[in-house]
Amino acid sequence: MKIALIGQNQFAYTVAWGICHSELAQDIVIFTGTQSGKIQGTRRVTKSTSTADGVEDLTHANALSASDSDVSVTNDIEDLAESDVVVLLPTSLPYGFHSTQALKTTNLSNARNIVPKIQASIQDAIILVAMPFANYVAAWIHQTYELSNLIGIANGVATAHLKAEIASRIGLSVKDVSALAIGNDAVTYPLPQYCRVNGIPLTQLMDEPQIQNLITDVAERCQYTSANEFTLTSHILQLISSISLDKKRVMSVGTLISTDTTSVFLNVPAKIGSNGIEGIVPLELTEPQREQFKQLIAQSATEQSVN
Repeated sequence: MKIALIGQNQFAYTVAWGICHSELAQDIVIFTGTQSGKIQGTRRVTKSTSTADGVEDLTHANALSASDSDVSVTNDIEDLAESDVVVLLPTSLPYGFHSTQALKTTNLSNARNIVPKIQASIQDAIILVAMPFANYVAAWIHQTYELSNLIGIANGVATAHLKAEIASRIGLSVKDVSALAIGNDAVTYPLPQYCRVNGIPLTQLMDEPQIQNLITDVAERCQYTSANEFTLTSHILQLISSISLDKKRVMSVGTLISTDTTSVFLNVPAKIGSNGIEGIVPLELTEPQREQFKQLIAQSATEQSVN
């Protein structure tokens, strides 16, 4: 498998190391899209010392851990040809710019800049949009370039927070906790009926006021607007693992939802395999949750319109 990582920050090296360590791909290409580079040995690198050092460090780490994954850095679009998976990573904000709108504008601007350049090389690739406002950016790419094999990655942060909170409040191992939250780039809806501890329903371990307090706390602590490096990296690696090994895992990710009147990207449970998103898992929602879901679609349709 060949994986292309689009980004110039430390995220690319962190994700690359995780892929190497897990031996999920034979070929990993970090695309910088910057000025022309040079060839060092069998790896094309830019003139940046830090870039060359990063590749060398990954190469040595692979040797130490006996990983056969090959890592290269390039600014040549042709090197992305035949990539199976392309990961669009978060963009670092200029110093002093930390508002939600600045983050949204910067990541969309990055997509506007990079997607036209790489489109011809990634037509058949699964694209993981791994940045804040992932659904918004994925919707823009889909509507502008008619690329359909897109997966938005942001909801892992909310799911991770929900699982951690359940384990902490009950006092049990997080390994036994399964949890589910849906939503969009601005809203998180934990679904307590799908949260369990080793198969035991949450209602047998927490009373109703405790569950409602949990839902409120997680919903209010929506972190989609931040790029949490280790949590996001873990989510990316889980998705790549499911694609690379065709695991058919069910994960809440940014997925294209089509209704009679509109199409939007929402965080919903989907089956992930070698073809990317291979199906959406239907949910049984309560009447209030159904109303919330309808509002979610309407809100997302407005926010994700490119017109």
